[in-house]
Amino acid sequence: MSKKKEKKIKRKKNIFQDYLEAILFAFVVAMLIRNYTIQNFKIPSSSMEKTLLIGDYLIGNKLKYFFTDPEQGDIVIFYYPADPEEPQPRENYAKILGPIYLDKKAWLPKWHQKKNVVKRVIGMPGDIIEVKNKLVYVNEEEYLCGSEQYIDYRNIPRSEGRIFWDDKFMGSRDNFGPVTVPENQYFAMGDNRDVSGDSRYWGFLPREDIAGTPAIVTFSVGEKPIETYRDFVLKYQRHLKGKSSIRWERTLKLIK
Repeated sequence: MSKKKEKKIKRKKNIFQDYLEAILFAFVVAMLIRNYTIQNFKIPSSSMEKTLLIGDYLIGNKLKYFFTDPEQGDIVIFYYPADPEEPQPRENYAKILGPIYLDKKAWLPKWHQKKNVVKRVIGMPGDIIEVKNKLVYVNEEEYLCGSEQYIDYRNIPRSEGRIFWDDKFMGSRDNFGPVTVPENQYFAMGDNRDVSGDSRYWGFLPREDIAGTPAIVTFSVGEKPIETYRDFVLKYQRHLKGKSSIRWERTLKLIK
């Protein structure tokens, strides 16, 4: 009597399962690239003029500080310390894994991470930072921002807005400190100091929040940078309108 060959039953994958697996795989790969290698982003404010301009599209190198620590003068990308650690209002979200949360109202996943900010490292651990009459001093020596072209802050009217850290009075935007930078932290400022929300306002920058450095401007479009404080005030009051155009000279410009 001949033996009957058993036929192996091959289950056919559900097409929706295939799509779901492909989407999840692509999502994981994209997040790994975005968080650990390179990232594209756009400059939204004038805090780093004239080094970086509003409308600059950048590629950020997120590998650099895996192998080395920032040095004084480095431009760094970091997670904004003043942003909340978790999405708000917190009761509307359930944590799934890492930065992935479930929006309990929409029943959709949400990726939450502090926004990326770009500033220049002014103070290293152990440095004494002070701002006197708009001039920045590091260990009692005047420190100029990295941009070759910058506004002469001594000729700009002073602002006496009061700054507090945890209810402790720290001075103003133009006369701040002195403060000593703690271990594993840095003091970061924008090159355009008058319009920069930086370490003067939210404190020291933790080493673990530094994510990388901007490497190259791939494309740039916007108005001509503001040259004087008077123009800045007029622009802020919407009395000065500029014309937006492509800045071809900034295409593929290396960032220093």
